[in-house]
Amino acid sequence: MDKETLSRIAERVATPLKEGAFSAEPGELISHLNVFLAAKYSIEASYRSYADRVKGPWRDSLVAHWSEHAGDERKSAYDIAMKCVALGGDPILTVVQVPPCTPSLAGFMQVLISQELDAIEAGRKLAAMAGDNMGLRVLAENTVVLDSHHVDDLRRMIVKLSG
Repeated sequence: MDKETLSRIAERVATPLKEGAFSAEPGELISHLNVFLAAKYSIEASYRSYADRVKGPWRDSLVAHWSEHAGDERKSAYDIAMKCVALGGDPILTVVQVPPCTPSLAGFMQVLISQELDAIEAGRKLAAMAGDNMGLRVLAENTVVLDSHHVDDLRRMIVKLSG
């Protein structure tokens, strides 16, 4: 980022001190929001891609459930993108990666669990960067709660479906 853009972002981020001060520099915060956003888009695409590849008698139920999870991820991505814009950043995303895996329920679920755990870590980091800014911290924490719920669902499913 150029100096003028950083200055504009710093001014915008410093203005809402009544909301609570961040514990990270504006550029670092916006950069991490974009990392978190990319993770959320990747998870959403993975749920959709893997749902398309599911086979077996439980396919329709699993596809419906994973479609709900994909919708949750899309909403989380939107919230993160809007926070990035509000702070003066640009939530640009150029490539969305879906990790390759074998066409098996266990393979799909292991990758999804790994992606969700990575998103949880990104959310924890964002919560720490939020400092005294309760709005950003709660956004991060709520996203982590949702991702934890997804991990719990996947862990319950993988035992039931592979057992």
